[in-house]
Amino acid sequence: MAVLEKMRKRMGVFISIVIAIALLAFIVNPDDLQRVMSMFSSKYDVGKIGGKSITQQEFSKRNDMYKRILGLTNANVNKEEGAEMVSNATWQSFIADQILIPACEKAGIKVGETEMVEMTKDGADISPVLMNEPIFMNENGMFDVARLQKFIQDMPYDQSGQYSEYWNYLQNNMVQDRMFTKYSVMLAKSAYSNNLQVRREIAENNNSYDVDFILQPVSFEKDSTVKVTDAEIKAYYEQIKPSLKKVETRDAEMVVFNINPSEKDVKAAKDDIDKLYAEFKTIDNSEMKNFIERNSDTPFNDFYVKKGDLKEWSAILDEFASEGSVGTFLDPQPYDNVFVAAKIMDVASRPDSVYIKYIAVPDEKTADSLMSVIKTSEEFSAVAARYVPAQAGAEPGTIGWVNEAITYTQLPAEFMKAFTSKKGDMFKLKTNGMFVVARVDNLTSPVRKAKVAILSRQANASQETFSDIYAEASKLKESSNSDIAKFEKYALDNNLELYPIENLVGGAKNIGSYEKMSEVTRWIFDTKEGHISDIFTVDNKYYVVAAMKKIHPAGYAELSEFSQRIREFLTMQKRVEKLASELDGKVSGATSIEEASEKLLLPISSLTDVTFSSLTSGAQNDPILIGNIAKAGADNNNKLVGPVKGALGVAYFQIKGRKNNAFYTESDAQRKNDQNIYSILGVLPQVMCDDAGIEDKRFMFF
Repeated sequence: MAVLEKMRKRMGVFISIVIAIALLAFIVNPDDLQRVMSMFSSKYDVGKIGGKSITQQEFSKRNDMYKRILGLTNANVNKEEGAEMVSNATWQSFIADQILIPACEKAGIKVGETEMVEMTKDGADISPVLMNEPIFMNENGMFDVARLQKFIQDMPYDQSGQYSEYWNYLQNNMVQDRMFTKYSVMLAKSAYSNNLQVRREIAENNNSYDVDFILQPVSFEKDSTVKVTDAEIKAYYEQIKPSLKKVETRDAEMVVFNINPSEKDVKAAKDDIDKLYAEFKTIDNSEMKNFIERNSDTPFNDFYVKKGDLKEWSAILDEFASEGSVGTFLDPQPYDNVFVAAKIMDVASRPDSVYIKYIAVPDEKTADSLMSVIKTSEEFSAVAARYVPAQAGAEPGTIGWVNEAITYTQLPAEFMKAFTSKKGDMFKLKTNGMFVVARVDNLTSPVRKAKVAILSRQANASQETFSDIYAEASKLKESSNSDIAKFEKYALDNNLELYPIENLVGGAKNIGSYEKMSEVTRWIFDTKEGHISDIFTVDNKYYVVAAMKKIHPAGYAELSEFSQRIREFLTMQKRVEKLASELDGKVSGATSIEEASEKLLLPISSLTDVTFSSLTSGAQNDPILIGNIAKAGADNNNKLVGPVKGALGVAYFQIKGRKNNAFYTESDAQRKNDQNIYSILGVLPQVMCDDAGIEDKRFMFF
């Protein structure tokens, strides 16, 4: 009894917790209980940054905030690609908070209140964060400080709190952007090349050498005298191990059941289009668009096509469009489970492509005035520069070459006028509250084109077909009984293709040629070796049953993965060493490349204008040879040099001529130094993240 009493006292708190959790299971919703328990489990972390865990709740809260903020200026945040953009922005904000900003602060970098105020004023110090926000841009796509000031003035009157939340987000980004900029400038200023370094680089790039050389490649015949021990392989592995770091990957396999329409489904589509075709032949051109929009799986395209435009869809349809006369019909034709009928509504001679320029102005009076004063292409470009933001590599106001399909689908409908215009013609249109003056600056030669009404009916898998294919997948799942051997045997016995999945990375959205496989990837990374999945429905295109085979943990690649390659590398090194020793004995006493060539019975080759930075074709691909030539040149050594143990074999060379050029200047050296700095700055954030040991497991939850 005394022992029991001691146990009761010591374990009283623990037992109380167990009882409390048991009671909660009866009175609390299981989903709510799981959420509470997940707060105390690292299994529900979306990742780690700098050793600090990011919980699912913490990430979701910030992600929801970013979704609200980015939704103010981007209508696509609720779509798949938009959701990914928001998730990435949220993740980057955690990285900035926990790695990048602390690094800046550690370097003594700060952003003061006065500096923040200056970044919101119209001037040279305006923050690029504000200048790139669409909400502060005018009709011409330019930053408008008046819009920014109005936003700030209206913020206290916004009852929803969205303005305030958005402004806090912008201010945080402004601070981060300014701190990163200061940090980059600090590093750039510290990367200083002294005069000695500059002079050496100029000399290395201006001094070139003409060289004669001989090369004895390493023989690939088997040599039993060259041996590499396991100890040597292990030692070299330890030497290169830091470069063999890898993320966790997994091996699996899957069976994919494609959801294709059955013969019955195809016949149903054929019957549908046959019924519609009878009515299609009675429809007047004026009513054709409405009929196609109501009955066809292909939208009505109100533009003209030339020979070849429809070939990728159907060669028969393309031939009909390019040769048929106005008013003729194409009877329903099958093409990859699609049935197509067509009518030629019109035939005309039209340019295939036109080159368009434009000017967008806020009022019609200005547009009319511009049309009356612009006479030439040069005048048009000059005027456009005052109204249209410049695009990199293009004249202001240039749309460029467009065909009818691009114009119809991507530009306002009024731009279709360009295909009935002559070179130099201008026309006016109104779109999105702006008046546009457009000019046809050039066009291709007219060709025969046709306007074609296309009636199509896609054969889709019916519910019955879905059920039949799902039943096939279910048989595989049930026959496997959570056993990979049975899974593979059933697949082979029933002629089902086993699709291997090797070294799958967490978060992979595609597996081989199969897209939208995120759910399958998530399962593979959330299960144990030997498990068989339930049936996944992917994009209503296929069912998938997967088996998880092997986990390759994060860390360093095993010696076994690289031992063969290391053995081959070390064997080659030893063979080069052996060859160099043999050649050195044979060439003993030679003082010129000619004598060495005669002793070794090797032909003499030549290189011209070799510099320290040369890495071009032929023998110059060997950096060891290039380095030795540059060193000999710098030492004014024109004697026979060798043996040079390079990557291609063993070489001897002799410098035959020197040139002191002057094309590489101090400004070139400075430019190269700047490029090196930009390269360093480009990879620095990733290096900092790698050092922090970031784990990104968002794909398991989002």
